[in-house]
Amino acid sequence: MTNPNVNATPESVASQIDGIDGNGNPLGYRQVAMFYTANMFGLPKDYAFPEGPNVTPSELNHAASLAKLLTRTHKHLDGNTYDAWDCLQTITKYVLAQNIHINDNEPNSVNHKAGS
Repeated sequence: MTNPNVNATPESVASQIDGIDGNGNPLGYRQVAMFYTANMFGLPKDYAFPEGPNVTPSELNHAASLAKLLTRTHKHLDGNTYDAWDCLQTITKYVLAQNIHINDNEPNSVNHKAGS
């Protein structure tokens, strides 16, 4: 079988990462509109590397922008500083506190009982 990358060049690889075709046009399916309502994250206002609304097909821009969001922290009214992972765990803790057996009917749950 022929390797599908046999004709790859540094330029074609860079174009794929940048989300552009061989003629320098953005690949429509790779376009992402980012930070159009970003005020709650503060990225356009008080972030060290400000980023406002933009559209880009570049994988590197997508990854960098996601990292900007995921690494943001915020000090809340309880005095604690939270990042995205903290928020996810706090929400999970709250949901489980409502009903510790919420996932007992899921086959991958440690509490699953066959036939339930």
